[in-house]
Amino acid sequence: MCRPSLARLVARDALGWEEPVGDDGAHRAAAMAWLARAQDVSGCDGLSAGYSYKRGWLPPYPETTGYAIPTFLAWARAMGSDEAAERAARMGNWLIQVQLPEGGVPGGMGVSGEPVVFNTGQVLFGWLALHQHTGRQAFIDAARRAGDWLVSCQDGAGAWTRHVYRGVPHAYHTRVSWALLELASRTGHAPYREAAARQVEGVLSTARSNGWVDDMAFDPNEAAFTHTVAYTYRGLLEAAAHLGDAPYGDLGRRARGVARRFATRVLRRFELSKSHPEGLPRYLPATVDEAWRGPDRYSCLTGNAQIALIWLRLYESGGDGRLLNAALKAVDQIKARQARATGNADVRGAVPGSYPLWGYYLRLAFPNWAAKFFADALALQGRIMAGLEGA
Repeated sequence: MCRPSLARLVARDALGWEEPVGDDGAHRAAAMAWLARAQDVSGCDGLSAGYSYKRGWLPPYPETTGYAIPTFLAWARAMGSDEAAERAARMGNWLIQVQLPEGGVPGGMGVSGEPVVFNTGQVLFGWLALHQHTGRQAFIDAARRAGDWLVSCQDGAGAWTRHVYRGVPHAYHTRVSWALLELASRTGHAPYREAAARQVEGVLSTARSNGWVDDMAFDPNEAAFTHTVAYTYRGLLEAAAHLGDAPYGDLGRRARGVARRFATRVLRRFELSKSHPEGLPRYLPATVDEAWRGPDRYSCLTGNAQIALIWLRLYESGGDGRLLNAALKAVDQIKARQARATGNADVRGAVPGSYPLWGYYLRLAFPNWAAKFFADALALQGRIMAGLEGA
């Protein structure tokens, strides 16, 4: 454990210092190098869940290893990197090894947990991306086993109420529906699409006029982190792209409409955010309520990266410059918090769970999913800006 780097980062956040902000490529390269280190230290081919100043490197995490695979493959394409593609394949093979006989994937860190719906859905993204990249039958076979298990766990109303985190259904299972729709597109197996549509319909049935939907938090008695809120709406937005034809065309339009209402409401929240009590720059609060208010004096950087991705995705399809401008600002904020100016390789290139570092969400820790979503946002932002410059 390198305490000098912790002291520096705490001082940085306490005093409002910012890390040097470079171009998108430099920040993305730093994040990917740190994610590669998270694989190297895991003791297997999965990704460590991240680095904690309290616990050191954390155990491997099947869920986030799964959805990090497309991030590694995108990096491989961008850089012509055989190493990045090989790392992704090793992750996918390891996930096949830990897949449970019924088709689910262990929940939580490590591989000893019971199968969990959300975690299994996120691993689907990795297997599908690897099947597309390599053509290997093993990856689509694993994906189908997982998809069959997910369909078998769904209740008649379309919710997942068994094998779920804390034993309650979650709106952010829209990301599972998105994964099932990707699987349906690849295999032509209608039950995957039908299951996804039922879940999306159930979430939309709770939608309010301002875009808020119920049950987005980890627990009904807790406020919803922007992390799980963004999970929910990214799932709706991407599901909508798969639900554009009969008999689901209206469902797809409604899902996209709710996602867009969210995007504009949270954009307004971002624009109105007051400065941090210590005078730090404007950031989204870590949690929000049904009126899009948040009392927190810290920000969830993972959620910020995910929200930036939603703004960018909507800008791609609708051309609303306000969304692009907000995404650019949010990404720059995360750039300023990425730990690049440190000699500690355990955190160099990583993104903290919270800003300030001692915020409640993953206090004093650097989750792999924060770096993953940051890298994704940088990749999409770079593609959009290159298109604008070439127009």
